[in-house]
Amino acid sequence: MRMKFPEKYIRHGKFVLHSGENSNIFYDVNTMLTEDFYLNYILDRIPKSEHYVGIATGGALLAIAAHVKYPDSKFFTIHDGELKRDYPLGPWILIDDVVTTGKSLLEAIAVVGSQPKEIIVMADRRDKNENPNVRTIFELLPLAA
Repeated sequence: MRMKFPEKYIRHGKFVLHSGENSNIFYDVNTMLTEDFYLNYILDRIPKSEHYVGIATGGALLAIAAHVKYPDSKFFTIHDGELKRDYPLGPWILIDDVVTTGKSLLEAIAVVGSQPKEIIVMADRRDKNENPNVRTIFELLPLAA
């Protein structure tokens, strides 16, 4: 069973998400990563891999942290649709903080030019886990509007 997304990192208000959608809920993964407990909880759920590709910003921070945990690995970041560093040659894991539509994940896969062995996200806001399918670290509970 997955841990519920920590309530203290759920922000309420008016937000424009990276996807362009408006929401009254924001999952503040970047701030959550400053707490050792949650950073370690997440890293314990990211398997060892040859390469980690993280989508800026939250996913990039986690790709770097996974690389530090597994120093024989390499990390890459995607920012504004551009891969920073060479392309991964071998199995790779794509990491992002929150998926809302899946578009940024699909764009990242297109930028790298190959399929990841796994996609890991902290929270999945979509109604269905498909296109692409992801492994989610935290469970999101239905929230009042």
